[in-house]
Amino acid sequence: MKRDDSSPEAYRNDVEGELREILENIREVIFQIYDENQEIIEYGMLGYPGLANLAAQKKYVALYVKPQVLDRYRDQIKDCGKSCIRFRKPEEIDQKMLLSLLKDVQEYNS
Repeated sequence: MKRDDSSPEAYRNDVEGELREILENIREVIFQIYDENQEIIEYGMLGYPGLANLAAQKKYVALYVKPQVLDRYRDQIKDCGKSCIRFRKPEEIDQKMLLSLLKDVQEYNS
């Protein structure tokens, strides 16, 4: 689904309903370890260089991370692909697990 990718704010404003809630909840977790001022548009989605990408699709929000790190968490995740976690409902977000995964990605990249 094509979003307004002229800026991170424009992208977020283009997302509505439950998907917006999911997107914002995941961003809250990201900003626990990432500088909010470094959020960019990368590959047509929200980008957090060296950490992750976040995209609102038609029916879910996808968080893209290093597959090597994601492999360690697969047993804790309901719906994931090779390098992404898909969230369809806000209650699917396990903030503690997500924070741990993102810290591991950060460590992997350093």
